Amino acid sequence: MKAFLSILGLICVLGGGAPARADVTGPVCVTNGNVIMVNGTRWYGKCTGGTEVRLFGIVAPELSQICEGPGGQRWQCGRASAAMLLEAVKNEKVTCEGKSADPEGRLLAVCRVRGEDLNRRMVREGWALAYPHHSAKYEEEEKRAAQARKGLWQMPGTPAFEWRNQ
Repeated sequence: MKAFLSILGLICVLGGGAPARADVTGPVCVTNGNVIMVNGTRWYGKCTGGTEVRLFGIVAPELSQICEGPGGQRWQCGRASAAMLLEAVKNEKVTCEGKSADPEGRLLAVCRVRGEDLNRRMVREGWALAYPHHSAKYEEEEKRAAQARKGLWQMPGTPAFEWRNQ
């Protein structure tokens, strides 16, 4: 039995166990409404260095995403979402807690600013949508933001985003 436990312990140490936590803390550079670079810097318009983090449980428009409102009115919803995330993290230290990576290798994490769940805030304010592919954690906030016509929901019909399920 003792030998079995030793072998089991060795397997866990060598990578056969549960995924390792990867927590990061520091200032951030915003890539879009749901991706940040912790301890990254902006260089020639791009975030470089640091740890790339995708905010778990939410999806936001890509930076170049254009949304269409009533009467065909087009607006830069991707830039608006990123701007709101930037406002939330500007001059702040962000702590991200994650245990896995997305298909692009980015850390999937719940991030906090001064103890507030940043992922939840983005959905609550309407600048990101709940992403049930990860979790149902933020669906109530999304419903409330839609009812209150906040953020991306301010124009009738805007978030029927095709990219939500991608």
